[in-house]
Amino acid sequence: ERKTAFVKEIRRERSLLTTALQECGFRVEPSQANFLFAEAPRGRADYWEACLASLGIGVRRFGGELQGAIRMSCPGTPEGLSRVISALETIDRPDALIFDMDGVMVDVADSYRAAIVETAQAFGVTVNREDIAARKAQGNANNDWVVTRDLVQAKGVKVSLEEITETFEKLYQGTPEREGLRETEKLTAPRAFYESLRDRFTLGIVTGRPRSDAQFLLEKHGLSDLFDAVVCMEDAALKPSPDPVLLACELLKTTRAWMFGDTPDDIRAARSAQVMPIGVVAPGENPERARATLGQV
Repeated sequence: ERKTAFVKEIRRERSLLTTALQECGFRVEPSQANFLFAEAPRGRADYWEACLASLGIGVRRFGGELQGAIRMSCPGTPEGLSRVISALETIDRPDALIFDMDGVMVDVADSYRAAIVETAQAFGVTVNREDIAARKAQGNANNDWVVTRDLVQAKGVKVSLEEITETFEKLYQGTPEREGLRETEKLTAPRAFYESLRDRFTLGIVTGRPRSDAQFLLEKHGLSDLFDAVVCMEDAALKPSPDPVLLACELLKTTRAWMFGDTPDDIRAARSAQVMPIGVVAPGENPERARATLGQV
């Protein structure tokens, strides 16, 4: 009886997966097994394999005469089937795009990164951009105050997070005597780029910035009206937790979103939220190292 029920479930899954794949443009061969052989649209099986893998779903990609095709097994559980179909729909038909702010929307090499370097100098520690990149690659690095403290303490200097934060904020926000480093920030793409995306998608932001910093940047560059959700430091646990990404999806009223990020924390947060992660090389970063770091997540 159990065997009969399982066979019935596999047949149901096979039918639903066939439909889902066909809706994505695959040509699916008839099957009597617990897996499907499907030719990818435009022969881009490599693209689909990579996208599904980024969402934690493995398929077999063929080579040789069968190049351009994949084998996809039936998950065997309702939860697994729902996850696979959701992933296919997200890859093929996203209706929302979510952006990390620093290193994706904004070049922060001379603002946040410089604030880390100068804050460390204030405590007698030399930190360079390579040190920062290495710390970011380790993950759990979405709070630049904490990153700065960690880098300073790694050089043997004991300092509190409160001291680091106070020094960092004076440098970044500015004082009556000195213009803040935030004034150096430049967009990586103009407003027209995001306007063009609004024709097809709703747009959101998930950032580790305090809300005041995020709002300052959006207002300065005239972007505030283009984003339907802006999730900041105060709103949810920081990435790599999926919570801020899930909150953005809730606000955007979507279950099919792509997220653009430049750190392992961004990739992990998106994947855990079942959002398609897209790795971005931040301005000034070594492209090969950045791709290697993001590709290992």
